[in-house]
Amino acid sequence: GPAGAWQPGGRRPAMTARSEAGSPSPARQQITARQNTRQPAGGWLRAGLRRLTTPTGLAGWVGAGLGLLALGPGLAPGYLLSYDMVFVPNPPFSAALLGFTGGPARAVPSDAVITVAAHLLPADLVQKIVLLLIFVLACSGAAALLAAGWRDRAGGPAPVLACLACGVFYTWNPFVAERLLIGQWALLLGYAGLPWVMRELVTGPARIRPIRLLLVMLPAAIGGFAAMAVTGLATVPAALARRDQATAGPAGGRGRRLVTVVVVLVLLSLPWLVPSLVVPVHTDPAGVNLFAARADTPFGRLGSLVMLSGIWNGQTVPRGYGGAVSVFWLVVVACAVAGYVLAGGRFPGVVPAGEHDRRRGWPGIGVAGLAGLAVAAIGITSPTRAVLRYLVTVSPGFAILRDGQQFVAALALTEAVGLGAALAWLLHRSADSWGQPRDRPRRGAPAGRQRTEPATAVIGVLAVIAPVLLLPGMAWGLAGRIRPVQYPADWMAARTIMDSDRRPGNVLVLPWAAYRRYPWNNGEAVYDPWNKLLAREVISNDGLQVGSQTLSQESPASIRLNRIVTSAGPLTSRLLDAGVVYVVVDAGPLLHAPRADLAGQARLPGARVIVDSPDLVLFELPGSG
Repeated sequence: GPAGAWQPGGRRPAMTARSEAGSPSPARQQITARQNTRQPAGGWLRAGLRRLTTPTGLAGWVGAGLGLLALGPGLAPGYLLSYDMVFVPNPPFSAALLGFTGGPARAVPSDAVITVAAHLLPADLVQKIVLLLIFVLACSGAAALLAAGWRDRAGGPAPVLACLACGVFYTWNPFVAERLLIGQWALLLGYAGLPWVMRELVTGPARIRPIRLLLVMLPAAIGGFAAMAVTGLATVPAALARRDQATAGPAGGRGRRLVTVVVVLVLLSLPWLVPSLVVPVHTDPAGVNLFAARADTPFGRLGSLVMLSGIWNGQTVPRGYGGAVSVFWLVVVACAVAGYVLAGGRFPGVVPAGEHDRRRGWPGIGVAGLAGLAVAAIGITSPTRAVLRYLVTVSPGFAILRDGQQFVAALALTEAVGLGAALAWLLHRSADSWGQPRDRPRRGAPAGRQRTEPATAVIGVLAVIAPVLLLPGMAWGLAGRIRPVQYPADWMAARTIMDSDRRPGNVLVLPWAAYRRYPWNNGEAVYDPWNKLLAREVISNDGLQVGSQTLSQESPASIRLNRIVTSAGPLTSRLLDAGVVYVVVDAGPLLHAPRADLAGQARLPGARVIVDSPDLVLFELPGSG
């Protein structure tokens, strides 16, 4: 028969010059498409500018604006120091960056990445770029996920207002505010990349592209073990929610996807997984009670978690959140949850009939959100806390579940998609009510761009700005809680003295506490910065104090020094035996004690004062050379 025609009992030829209807063959169409993508000089620039005006691009600009609003005065020169967020000028390369000096590898590889970047740009500028990038990635990623999973009968895109509402909700909520105030920027980096990971898994090809998945997981990989744990909890349900049509059945497709996801997760976790397996870590089971989610709203612990709050540290709740005002935030969350539940049904005029009418546009995201909520709720009941305490005694790795509230990150994405889907459905229904059904666009109007009822447009705008209006304590440096500061000059002088000394030995930091409140940091709590400032090993108390209870130390060096520092009598000889050559006193009563009492016959007899200032006292132990 003629080329391209069906043969009796045979198959269509793989390649023909023309199809039956006279149109180019699929192969010719692919060649023509590739030729059309070859743009002249300046074409790529114009294409890039067009992408910036898409819903995802606009959401990126909105995210940048939200970042500027949230940081506010924090964008001025200086360092933002708050709890675990510690950036230092010119951070040195040291063994601590690889996590082999002891203790949990919480800052691996995030500190190493920042150290490399800080040798290319000023460290305070690197910090501002990273924080702004979190807002841009989160807002644009959530919008891109909604747009990629949205389907309507006319083939039009998701409404811009719906994408922006999804992005703003995911970017501006109590979870982001509390984690930013507690300084967990590395976790937030993984949080910001989570929508892009889920977009690849739930709206991309059924057969996972490992390289693409690895690239979109890089923010979580940089964030370290907490960011990867949150990402892993969300991606496993997403991998199981779809099946590969090319395999011999649904089980084979899901198994292939699950194996691919797990392999990528393990590969990107090696920087912190290897030192965690090599270096012994001691974890206090009492931390299960201290780090459990707490109620910071009138709706109890579970209600607070559903509203994306409930962090264990009451001092990191944004100002103005909680109380009667939280009722309005609960209304927004309820609309978001309802929107996601309804997004799985068949919306008349929105979800096309056929094979997809019973499938969600974002399979697996709802299960991921429920899984995150379940893990976050482990600490709210006595039986579950008892089980977790036992697991921590069996293996320190289960300590990642102590601070369960961090796992509501997946629930935040579920609610953001739900809010965006609900608004998109409302906007499409509004267009139908104006007599413009989705399958018959009005003449001259592009598909998917229909006239919207003014009242509905107002609702859409309110949905976009509602998170910002209901959470004002997140704006302007979290209501002034985060402000840029400079390290005192005597700190830099002491650093130069200790790093220029070629003798081996460690540095002990006093007072023996994990967090400090420096006057030059506006009295805000911050983790001891000396571990990041010095190239030599720094020994400090890594046992966290929560209220009146102090957890036991986690690293072998801190455990060994704890027995020495907390004992009575002079410390000099015992510190020398432990390999300590310098003692830094940077806060607390010891800083203001008479030098003769401290370096004379009291605690450090024979020690020589190298630096003496209102912000710092540096002692050199005798005979350490």
